[in-house]
Amino acid sequence: MNENASLSSRRPRLSWALVPVALLLSSAVGVGSMAFIAARDPHFATEPDYYQKAIRWDRTQAQTATNQRLGYLVEAPARVALDPRGHAAIELTLRDRHGQRLTGARLTGQAFANAYSGRLVDLVFEERSPGVYRAALTVGHPGQWVFQLVGDAEGERFTADLRADMLAGGSA
Repeated sequence: MNENASLSSRRPRLSWALVPVALLLSSAVGVGSMAFIAARDPHFATEPDYYQKAIRWDRTQAQTATNQRLGYLVEAPARVALDPRGHAAIELTLRDRHGQRLTGARLTGQAFANAYSGRLVDLVFEERSPGVYRAALTVGHPGQWVFQLVGDAEGERFTADLRADMLAGGSA
């Protein structure tokens, strides 16, 4: 009888001892599943080489000062029409501080949909006419797109960030 009493008093202790284990396991499964979903979510993105970007902060500030000194203006349409296959051509006009078109510039960049910032598209622009540069872009869906541009004109490097709405059905 004494043995049965001690056995019955151990069972409740054992079940309470498993509660912290169960809580830890459920927490680990929850965090793991959220990390799994976030890693595959096209709406989620991290800054590539963020540590290197932080180390080069002084270069970023110097580039901003150079952009202001140069006064180059990159003009883009606010709306760009997509063809039925989701292709678009983004056309930019590059001007100097006096409003004159800049010719002979090399212009590249990256674009991404604001809602899908994890999917970057590389762009290379070609000069179609004096000061007018064009790049083809395959767009998976309409919406607002961000363009991060890097250019070289007259021996000077410049950068620009632009936004444009990509509209389906050619309704720009």
